[in-house]
Amino acid sequence: MLFLNMLFLILLTASSILYTYKNRSELACMDGMIFAMALGAMSSISLGLNIQVSLVNDLGLATILAVLIGMSVGFLTGKIVSLTASIEGVMAGIMGGLMSPMLGAMLVHPMMLIWFMDIAYILVLVLLVSLAKEARQAFLEESREAGREPNTSP
Repeated sequence: MLFLNMLFLILLTASSILYTYKNRSELACMDGMIFAMALGAMSSISLGLNIQVSLVNDLGLATILAVLIGMSVGFLTGKIVSLTASIEGVMAGIMGGLMSPMLGAMLVHPMMLIWFMDIAYILVLVLLVSLAKEARQAFLEESREAGREPNTSP
């Protein structure tokens, strides 16, 4: 069951990175920072928690893996938009990766929290899709207004 959950989270994260890539031209730097931070943090928290439950005796290895996953996801997502977003994503991935294995090590019955974090991850992704739609709408409105204004330059 835990393996299927990790596979689900990996596919969810990969599809989210691809979604960001698809919408990169319409995302402002701040939007990219939000995407990178959210995906870096949520992937490292969710996958780090799963990794810790799988590797019960090795908190150090679980932390290293969670941090590396979060940093990678944050960097890849942010790099699509800008270097600033990439740095923000890396830092959010580090923070999530440090916290989740420690939390997983303290829990007696971690599956309830794992499912809760999966639901939270999906809710965050719904918000990111809404943000992308809003950014797309703003991008289209800017494009329309730029096309209507007369050229005042000499």
